[in-house]
Amino acid sequence: MIVNSDRRNLILAFDVYGTLFQIKIPDIPEHIMNEWRQKQLEFTWRLALMEKWLDFDEVTKIAFKYICEKNNLNFNDSILEEWLMLKPFDDVSELKSLCESYDLFILSNGTYKSIQALLKNSNILDLFKKIYSVEEVRTYKPSPKVYKDFMNKHGNSYLISSNAWDLAGAKNVGMKAIYLNRYNIPLDTLSQKPDYIVNNLKDIVRLKLT
Repeated sequence: MIVNSDRRNLILAFDVYGTLFQIKIPDIPEHIMNEWRQKQLEFTWRLALMEKWLDFDEVTKIAFKYICEKNNLNFNDSILEEWLMLKPFDDVSELKSLCESYDLFILSNGTYKSIQALLKNSNILDLFKKIYSVEEVRTYKPSPKVYKDFMNKHGNSYLISSNAWDLAGAKNVGMKAIYLNRYNIPLDTLSQKPDYIVNNLKDIVRLKLT
């Protein structure tokens, strides 16, 4: 395969949770999982606004404790290990095609240790050139610090995310973005539109990104 040299140096920076991996854990009801995820995100946003820092593993644990207390459930921290075993979406197999034309990075709120384990457990770690964790700036997406630091260090890149607030953060500082609309959710009108909107990773393979 002949690869355009301009594309070879182009970075596709993937969000992880909800973008590459399904946020589902066996034996946890969907409504509890949704509550947990929402509280997890809320805590990261609050920490960013207050300019305080706890890593994502700790935030996930605190959020789960809260949800257990709210719903009169027994807290068992062993369930936290399931975040390392999340199931990738079926189209994640398309990453193999994408890495032939682009440099694939991770751009995630998750800790480096946990993201590395998750990718390794799904046999896709070797497809990525680098894992960028917000640990590098000690704040959370969608803080401008995250995307600015990433671009300053790595240059021309697209964020690929299924989270509208993540895309908004990227576009806010001039980073290119692709909305992977897995859940058929329209974008709000508060933020700038992403550069592309796709429904699955195979659609990105067909794009001629520059």
